[in-house]
Amino acid sequence: MGTISKLDQVPPVDFSTLTFNSNGQLVINPSGSPTVSSLTATTLNPNTSQNTLTGTTAGSIIWSQPLQGSALKLVVMYANGYENTTTTAQSITFTKAFTNTPAVIVNTTGMSITVSTTGVTLPTSMTAAATGWIIIGGY
Repeated sequence: MGTISKLDQVPPVDFSTLTFNSNGQLVINPSGSPTVSSLTATTLNPNTSQNTLTGTTAGSIIWSQPLQGSALKLVVMYANGYENTTTTAQSITFTKAFTNTPAVIVNTTGMSITVSTTGVTLPTSMTAAATGWIIIGGY
C-alpha cells in the first residue's frame, strides 16, 4: 500500500521501513541491523475472517474477533434475522478467550444473551427473528 516514513505514536524503528500489506496489517521491513524500542505486540487484524452461525429456525449470526490482545479483546457480531424456536441453545466460542467475563458494549438485537470468558450462549424458544449488532469487549 505504501511506505510510512514517520508516525507520531509508533516508537522509533532504526534501519527499517514500515509498510502495510494487502491485508492492512503493519509490517516492519528491516534492513541492516534494525532495533525497535518500546514496541509491544497485540493481535489486531481488522480484516480477520468472519464466521457464520446459522440459526436453527432462521437467519444467521456473522461474527469475528478482530482484537485479541492481552490488554483488550473485542468480538463483533451481526444478527441477520437470527431465530431459534427450539429448546436447545446455540453458542459461539470466542477465537481467543477473555481473562475476565467481558462486557456487552452494544446489543441492538433485543435478544437476551449469556456471555462468559469463552463465548456467548444465544436464547432458546424465540418468538421472533432478531437483527442487529452485538459488540463484546474486555480483556
